[in-house]
Amino acid sequence: MLSWISLEVLSLGLATALLLAVLKGTARQLTFLAANVVFLWGLLLGPAGALSAVAFALLGYLLVRLILAYPERAFAGSLALYVLLFLYMRNYDFLGWVLPGGMRTNLLATVGLSFLFFKVVHVMIEARSGTLGTLTFVNYLNYGLNFTAFMMGPIQRYQDFDAQWHGRVRKVPLEFEAHLDAVLRILVGLVKAYVLAEYLAPYGLEPGTDVQSLPLTTLLVKIYVFYFYLYLNFAGYCDVVIGIGGLLGVQPPENFDKPFLARNISDFWLRFHRSLTSWLTDYVFSPGYKWALSRKNGLSRPLLAMNGALLLTMLISGLWHGTTFSFFLFGLAHGLYFILFRTWETVLTRHLGKQRLRAWRQRGWVHLLGIVITFNAVAFSLVFFQLDATQAIRLFARFIGL
Repeated sequence: MLSWISLEVLSLGLATALLLAVLKGTARQLTFLAANVVFLWGLLLGPAGALSAVAFALLGYLLVRLILAYPERAFAGSLALYVLLFLYMRNYDFLGWVLPGGMRTNLLATVGLSFLFFKVVHVMIEARSGTLGTLTFVNYLNYGLNFTAFMMGPIQRYQDFDAQWHGRVRKVPLEFEAHLDAVLRILVGLVKAYVLAEYLAPYGLEPGTDVQSLPLTTLLVKIYVFYFYLYLNFAGYCDVVIGIGGLLGVQPPENFDKPFLARNISDFWLRFHRSLTSWLTDYVFSPGYKWALSRKNGLSRPLLAMNGALLLTMLISGLWHGTTFSFFLFGLAHGLYFILFRTWETVLTRHLGKQRLRAWRQRGWVHLLGIVITFNAVAFSLVFFQLDATQAIRLFARFIGL
């Protein structure tokens, strides 16, 4: 996952940080754009992939401009077009149901396309609502193609990027100690990813894992180890890019907050991949929940509306993570986790009341039990990242004795 963090990438980050520190205005913007193009073209995607990503971003810019000019008339069509193009470029498995095989292609798919898509959709929505602020062409491209967060996020909002770029907000003060902390953050990330995660990798669940004949205890260890590996790899990556971003003056948002201590599935998503959770909450869950509440049928019931919106949100999260049916099942699993949790929470609230429920949750054994249940629920859902649907079902069947 972190193979792109090479000496060349770190050197590019350092050289860019030094140049941005002394340049101003248009020269500073164009220098950062050049660094982003060098990264995409020369270090990550190659010519074809870089052109595909840039073309996708440029189309997004044209659609955003159209939305700014005609916010009511252009938004729905622009968003639908962009979503359909994204689905086609990613070449989702379900496209086989509607498109002949000759019309499908993997040539347009690139690493980082999902994160670029969410960024551009965010800009579209903010443009329609009138909350985007000033949008310039080069600033838009630097935001979308920003090499520090292109491949795997974190998902930064345009307003945050713009405020940092123009100096209205400084995440890293202009002090030696603050920049030293950014360098240390990079080093910590490299240790997480290249030392700890790499050590665990051989012991974790892999696509070719024999789920039929390995002992259950061995499979359980592999599931747990893969969870720790995934966290260390992704969190290490985020440490590196947040550190580099801090040196550049456009630091991405924090993405993790001790996810292994999550007491329930809601708490987990507030701690793990936090930028994704924030995006999904603002642009999928909240509008979906409001829409359901406005219906004049059974969907208007608060619990049903919430559960429906949560299920939709997690299904989109699953499909955003990957193109196969396994990722759909990952999203479905987390959607069902949310439904069970929110329904249980509602029942307890009605039975105990908010004050007694709060006191009950503060008991040590309740807190610990919640952590154990959440840890196992998440660990088993991550099986879908490594196994196809058939293998995953066979694995689950063995654990429940079928």
